Amino acid sequence: MSRIVSFVVLVAIALLVGVLSFRVMASFLLPMFLALVLAVIFRPLHKWFIARCAGHDRVAAVITTAAILLIVLIPTLLILTRAAAEAFSLATEVDPKVIGERLTTLRKKFHLEMPPQAVQETLSGMKKQLDFIEEALAGPDPSTDMRQHVPLFRDLVRAIHDELHLEGDPRPEDTFTPDARLHIAASWQTLDERSATLAVASPGTPEFATVFAEVETAYQAFRESLLGSQTLAWIRRQVNPDTDQISELLARLREFATPFFLGTGQAVGGFVGGFVVGLGVMIISLYYFLADGPTMIRAVMHLSPLDDRYEAELLNEFTTVSRAVVLATLLSAFAQGLLASIGYFFAGFQSVFLLTVVTMLLAMIPFVGAAAVWGACSLWLFLYDGRLGAALILATYGACVVSMIDNLIKPMVLHGQSKLHPLLALLSILGGIKVLGPIGIFVGPMGVAFLQALLSMVHAEIMALDDPGQPKAAAQTAPPAESLGRSPL
Repeated sequence: MSRIVSFVVLVAIALLVGVLSFRVMASFLLPMFLALVLAVIFRPLHKWFIARCAGHDRVAAVITTAAILLIVLIPTLLILTRAAAEAFSLATEVDPKVIGERLTTLRKKFHLEMPPQAVQETLSGMKKQLDFIEEALAGPDPSTDMRQHVPLFRDLVRAIHDELHLEGDPRPEDTFTPDARLHIAASWQTLDERSATLAVASPGTPEFATVFAEVETAYQAFRESLLGSQTLAWIRRQVNPDTDQISELLARLREFATPFFLGTGQAVGGFVGGFVVGLGVMIISLYYFLADGPTMIRAVMHLSPLDDRYEAELLNEFTTVSRAVVLATLLSAFAQGLLASIGYFFAGFQSVFLLTVVTMLLAMIPFVGAAAVWGACSLWLFLYDGRLGAALILATYGACVVSMIDNLIKPMVLHGQSKLHPLLALLSILGGIKVLGPIGIFVGPMGVAFLQALLSMVHAEIMALDDPGQPKAAAQTAPPAESLGRSPL
């Protein structure tokens, strides 16, 4: 009995210390994970250096770490810094008035202008009065509130008629086409007739409720005649920002890009300090994973209660998934970004480097991909610059060359190693980004792949419980103990 109590106390202490250790190490888990993935991916290079260093593992680990810094980390930092600099320059040099002029041209070309501000305010006032009337209908004494809101609604209906100048010749600032004016006038006439009927109806009667429903329908029809459907109304709002909204958008872009390459301010200093510490932890961890990786793996496997064959399977799964997810994704994204940059250059875009980096980043997300960037650039060429030919060429090049290269590179790299369904891959990436940020692009699919491996192990154990001969057979096929030391590190 005392032995059981001692064991329970020991487990409780171990859990308490484990939680404390996790809280201490939590801020360093991400850099260590990145170092582990890099160690797995560059394991063949490390083995090549070991062979050249005559078995001096630590010297080979130093050389491999330096090579990874030169091949991956330093170029990545330079690329991100350059892209952030272009984003900051774009946000500071672009004049909001220029953007406003471009949007004005776009609105006139596709008839997406908003009605005058007075008309918009009157339209909103009409909606508020309808809401008040609807609330009054649900109250105990609707007639009291109706005496105020129904006449106000009628006044607004007449006011918007004068503001739109529906009678007589259109004013110079009128943006509606002749057909649109006729449609607006007809829908207003219906609304005016329904509101007149509502004004003489008795509140609290079934007739009033019926007429009110007809007024709401007429109001929606009149609103659509002015702004279009819900989708079209949303598009109108997006292409009709005021100067303050454009300035706010540019300010947010500057705020996002500044920390990458400016070193002023306490917040920026904290960002840079945390980044430097994380980078240092990742480099040191990378060295020790390369130098002492097999020893670490053997120590963990010795303490693990899992069966040796399951531990070996998890190690192999980590190696496979790391190389499949990270290497194939990065190579495909790099190729798509590089090819897209050629199209951006010949299309005449100025921020080619920034567009290339954004293309690479979005190319890592399934079903979004590089098309989100080159498609937007094609629309820009057509809508803003009016270059239909250039837009069609860029769209064709993006669809037939840039996005298609993904279907060529990934099968060559994966060789059937990736077992994730495309839907699971998409959801795991989106969920990983939401929880962990950009690194979730890699961590999400890895987590789902490990879950698949664990479920396979659980299934094997369940089958073994049903078949008493299964454990013995599995034990015969398990890898020998001495082979477990050959880890992916």
